[in-house]
Amino acid sequence: MMRYLATFIVLGISFFSLYSAGQDNRNQDLQKQQSNDTVLIFNEITDVEKRLKSSSENFERNSVSTIVLPPDTTVKRSVNRSTLHSPLRYRTNYLDSLYERNLNGTLVVPDRLTIPFSPQLTFRDTIIINPLYLPVVFNGKMLPDDLSFYPPKTDYRYKGALIAPENTFIPLIEKFNFINSVRRQYFIQYPQRVKLSVFNLDTLAPPINEKDVLENFNPFKELIKVERAAPLEAPPVETVQIGRKYWVTSGDHRLQFSQTYFSDNWHKGGNSNLTFNNYHVIRATYQKDKVKFDNTFEWRLSLYTSPDDTLRSYNIGDDLLRYYGSFGLDAFLKKWSYSTNLEIKSQLFNNFPVNSNTLRSSFLSPLYVNGGIGMRYQLDKKSEQVRNRRVRLTLDLSPVSLNYIYVLNDEVDEKRYGLLEGKKSKFDIGSSINSTLKYDLTRYITWDSRFKYFTGYNNVLVEFENSFNIMLSQYLSTTLYLYMRYDDGVPKDSKYGYLQINELVSFGLNYKW
Repeated sequence: MMRYLATFIVLGISFFSLYSAGQDNRNQDLQKQQSNDTVLIFNEITDVEKRLKSSSENFERNSVSTIVLPPDTTVKRSVNRSTLHSPLRYRTNYLDSLYERNLNGTLVVPDRLTIPFSPQLTFRDTIIINPLYLPVVFNGKMLPDDLSFYPPKTDYRYKGALIAPENTFIPLIEKFNFINSVRRQYFIQYPQRVKLSVFNLDTLAPPINEKDVLENFNPFKELIKVERAAPLEAPPVETVQIGRKYWVTSGDHRLQFSQTYFSDNWHKGGNSNLTFNNYHVIRATYQKDKVKFDNTFEWRLSLYTSPDDTLRSYNIGDDLLRYYGSFGLDAFLKKWSYSTNLEIKSQLFNNFPVNSNTLRSSFLSPLYVNGGIGMRYQLDKKSEQVRNRRVRLTLDLSPVSLNYIYVLNDEVDEKRYGLLEGKKSKFDIGSSINSTLKYDLTRYITWDSRFKYFTGYNNVLVEFENSFNIMLSQYLSTTLYLYMRYDDGVPKDSKYGYLQINELVSFGLNYKW
């Protein structure tokens, strides 16, 4: 019994295996058949010539008479009318909502001489042709506009859009792209059938590309347009040829004062005084090609009253007449030039100590002349962060420099200026450094600095002059002035040694040009 049962189970398992294998084969055959059917359906849909031929045969078979109708129409069975004896098949579209049709299906157009279409129609409604079926004209556009050598990416342009793409111009754009792609394929596959070309049609307007700029119509421009009877032609104008200007001049003028008053019973005492400061600078620069010639003329005069001086009602403080010139030729390095410089200094008026008739200095007593030859460096830089901030630096390096001192007046003590007793002049050979700095912190704050260093075999001369000018208005300013001088060729002072200091704070008028 067990033997028959085992045999029955083995036969059942074998039968089930054979049935499953057959079922799998049938499923695979069915999938292949469905795949082949899908390919056939796709080929049938994409076969444009076959579908056009089938559509023409159906139209000839179902039409009652030859009727010229719009292409974008649908076919439906007509309703029974009293004027028709049998049901007809005719085509209708959105124009049926605007016009009526005759018995043969043609549209009844209103009898208007000026406007042959209904006012509700647009220009697009009057176009009853498809550009795809027009005669093929070669336009030279063989490559698509969206040609790319990269693999296609997922298009997320319309994801999350507020307006559905089908409600925009996207379907129309896709339709145009499809028409252009069909034309390109036709150009490639059937070039021998293309008989027309836009390059041979002279009557066609040139195509407008994306680079052409079209001006939109502005009705307001037409309303305010000025009408002129005379032609808008420029009258003849006499032109003047303006030559290049090689000389550039500028100037700075100041007239300032300071006043101090002490009452007679002031607990610490003191002397009242009034000081006037006169300052003038004129600069003239010549530049042509590689040649540059800089000139600076400076005159300073300071007058003050001193109650302790019973001999004079006023005294002369600072009296300086100075010229500095530099002639240069551009060198091989940027901002550097081969140069020679000359400095001449003296004064105009006589100067006496307080309550004394001993002449301390006068015109050409002393006279300083310094000249050198070497290299010059110039820097002119404007700040990009702060407006009106500018730095102008000039540096003259003279390895060979000549220094000459001369005293004209016999009443002036020549030993005060480093000359030997009984001598009228002194001549030294050495090297010198001359530097000028003009730093415009803002439009109204300026720092002017001058530095001079001369060294010879016997003495050293250093001058450091600083002027800090603050513009309060266009014509009012305040000046802080400090002038330090070191000269070991003059007699040594018991208090300051070889150092000489001149300091001034003043307020007054200021004018620049």
